Amino acid sequence: MQFHIQLIDDPAAAAKRAEFRAAHWEYFDNHRDNFIARGATATDDLKQILSSVIYVEFESWDDVRAFVEAEPLNSNGVYQEVIIRRWRNGLKRGQRDFPRRDGQVYWYVRGYGKPGSHARREETVAAQQAYLAPYDETVIVARGPILDDDGKEWQGSANLICMPSRAELEAFLADWPYCQNGLYERVQIERYRFGGRPGQIV
Repeated sequence: MQFHIQLIDDPAAAAKRAEFRAAHWEYFDNHRDNFIARGATATDDLKQILSSVIYVEFESWDDVRAFVEAEPLNSNGVYQEVIIRRWRNGLKRGQRDFPRRDGQVYWYVRGYGKPGSHARREETVAAQQAYLAPYDETVIVARGPILDDDGKEWQGSANLICMPSRAELEAFLADWPYCQNGLYERVQIERYRFGGRPGQIV
């Protein structure tokens, strides 16, 4: 089972994040085989961390919940909210496989599906995938649907995208078939940076 996890920072806990960062890295290293992608979201100027976003694979809901509960930043009060959702890896590869170059800018894009839009999404998914296919190798770091707890019903998207600016990203998103067909209630966009220690490829 694949999951997308949002760990929303408590703005008052920045000192704790710094204090337990090494333990956080070690914990994630010990679970490296479970990760598809991991990193942090931030303000556009990268001065303030907003959340950790991770994409993982575990055998069950119990396993992923235990993983999140024991994560050092979470267990030491860095996060004010934890959101775990079913997700499916649309690229069949991991973040570490994405070709990275100096100067690239990355974005976390979370589309929240309108209630009851699963059937319309099924009618649109082929067009969406065809639109994204030319970008999958060099623009899309990770992409996939957010699903209900049973993994059957579409409820949105959680993607990582490489794009030089917010304006260019918004123009790119405007042409998505999902956006043009009104499947999203809202789209959340935040800067993204890869996780791991300095110089580590994760």
